[in-house]
Amino acid sequence: MNAIVGLCHFCEAHGPRPLFCTFTTDNESHTTESSKSGVQCSGCTSLGPETVFVSRDDDGTIFCSRESVPNADVTAFLRQAAIRSITCEVNWNKEGGVVYFSDTHGHVLSLTFQVKDTWARGLKRWFSIVVLMKDKMLLLNITPLLTEHMQKIAKELQELADVVYDAEQKVCSQRALRLKTGRNDFGQSRSLMHLTGSEDVFKRLHSNFTWMLKAGAHTYSEKLYTSQDLLKKLQPQALKNSIFEPSTCSVPNDEECMSLRSLEKLLTKTVFKVLMYCTLTGVYIVIKSNKIEADAIIKGLSRLLPVNQPNYTRISIAKSDEKLLTSVCLVEEVENGNFSYKWAGPLPVKLV
Repeated sequence: MNAIVGLCHFCEAHGPRPLFCTFTTDNESHTTESSKSGVQCSGCTSLGPETVFVSRDDDGTIFCSRESVPNADVTAFLRQAAIRSITCEVNWNKEGGVVYFSDTHGHVLSLTFQVKDTWARGLKRWFSIVVLMKDKMLLLNITPLLTEHMQKIAKELQELADVVYDAEQKVCSQRALRLKTGRNDFGQSRSLMHLTGSEDVFKRLHSNFTWMLKAGAHTYSEKLYTSQDLLKKLQPQALKNSIFEPSTCSVPNDEECMSLRSLEKLLTKTVFKVLMYCTLTGVYIVIKSNKIEADAIIKGLSRLLPVNQPNYTRISIAKSDEKLLTSVCLVEEVENGNFSYKWAGPLPVKLV
């Protein structure tokens, strides 16, 4: 699935920032190059600039987890998603999933949640899990699946942090200490590993985010249908006597068949336009010639008509005693091998 899954947090010193992200790639350099981060802060650091987690699927897909995305535009989009997911695009009860759209940058599914931290303002830290994608409809379709798994990840992080929080509160109650001393200097935020007490927390996140990307790709896949595929799926009976039947649009390989390019050179520009228009719109055409064989012209025009349809009889050779209606287009050879036409119908303005 062509998407990016990221973990964002609110830093006391730097505000909302992306902390960790997982994406799919086919570029091997993304698995070795360093992450670019302009902030040196324990709370804003996850793997470090030189560490990259990599998983490879059986079909060759590479799942890569890093501190930042190699693309500068996507990095800016991820930072904007971090700000919006934690500050303004939040659920009515402060925790929960939200989907918001941007045709310029992309579309985002975010889940905001709180984690207990004895060092944080209010004894809680804000985190969010975001899914960035360009395909709006795909994101909406897989939102229930992804939201359920994002909630499980958030609950797992909260449970790990609760254990650390309870242990620290038993040593010294931060709430009582702050009420007594009036301390309000919180300093830098703690790292997620310190906060949860798990050194493997980012490995778990890499595994969970990779599963989300694979599950999204397996749940919904994009398939390009041709017109024939759509007719077979929606209205199979419409294929009868259509252009999709075998040999319907086969072109005759007859040496006596005059090509359209040769026919254009034989006729004047005006006569050729009229002849083509009448052929394609089903007007009866009669060919009258002396030196040029009319059969060659008729066979050339028949290339434009369906083989299994009776439209071939609409083009015929003139008979000596035949009286033609005004609705019939007569193409007649005059002196010096030139052709003229007689037809009462009008040509479209764009062909005149």
